Amino acid sequence: MLEFFDEKEKNGVATIYDRHILFNSKLIQYFKDAYRVRAAIDKEEKKLYIFMINKDYALSGELNESSLLSVSVSKSYVRIASKSLINFIASSFNIETTKDKGIPFEAIYSDEKKAIIVNMGGSLCKNT
Repeated sequence: MLEFFDEKEKNGVATIYDRHILFNSKLIQYFKDAYRVRAAIDKEEKKLYIFMINKDYALSGELNESSLLSVSVSKSYVRIASKSLINFIASSFNIETTKDKGIPFEAIYSDEKKAIIVNMGGSLCKNT
């Protein structure tokens, strides 16, 4: 039986480096209205949650400003640059990050949680 390649079926991937997280093009659409993001972890479930925050909510004063992270959106990727976030993630999930080689993890958007969920239970890279 033939099985055809379909570019649209590409999985979401979050790649963690020593100073930032990159999300692939599959996830860009979920960041289109994001002015800032917030991150949370669930150690038991081994999940990282990225919540998109629009400008009105971010500037409303309801959220602690120190919990809001900048996000850069381009045509081919999304980047969250925060060394302190990466240190938090690395220590929480016992991973070692490097500048030159990112660690890829499966990432999906959850309509229920209204967040990107990164599966920190295992890298997509066979050598990690």
